[in-house]
Amino acid sequence: MKELNLELIKEELLEFSIVNNSYINTYHEFIRYFEKIEQIEKHHLIISSHFVYGWMPTILSLNQEKLPEVLKLLNQVKNGYLLTAPELEILKNCINNSLVGLSKLLHFIKPEIYAIWDSRIFRFLTGKKSTYGINRPTAYLSYLQDLKKITDQQEFEQHYQKIQENFNYPISKFRAIEIVMFQSSNGSKKTV
Repeated sequence: MKELNLELIKEELLEFSIVNNSYINTYHEFIRYFEKIEQIEKHHLIISSHFVYGWMPTILSLNQEKLPEVLKLLNQVKNGYLLTAPELEILKNCINNSLVGLSKLLHFIKPEIYAIWDSRIFRFLTGKKSTYGINRPTAYLSYLQDLKKITDQQEFEQHYQKIQENFNYPISKFRAIEIVMFQSSNGSKKTV
């Protein structure tokens, strides 16, 4: 996997533009859902897991065997906790055994420290059509660390502001980078 850094995405940042679509129009509603929740409970997990899977071509299978531990971890995420690889594994096993679906849920809960991770992002970073390795929590954690390094750079701020201008709601810096990679990953420069 390529090291994600500002130089890797600079051209895409400069050419970024967006049009409204279902993903863009529903995104902020999902963020608002979690902003209004003080503590995540079973009810919230079930509803939010299903709306996350509305963004995916897969039907959700929700494993509730470790529900108390899952809810504890999700509430820690809501409070700004960065999960470990074993904790990601527990949550992943609950939500379709999919790190992709889990990353979307984590992002909607705490968009400042969790980014969406999917096959298009993986393809952007690896240059491969295969998604072998996408379900590894260590790869996801590495991705988050790389995003943090980029967002901590002073130079990134101007790019972030330019991307933010395309939205009529606030997006996190992680979301700004992720959507640029998502758009670029299909090999064309067309807008999302």
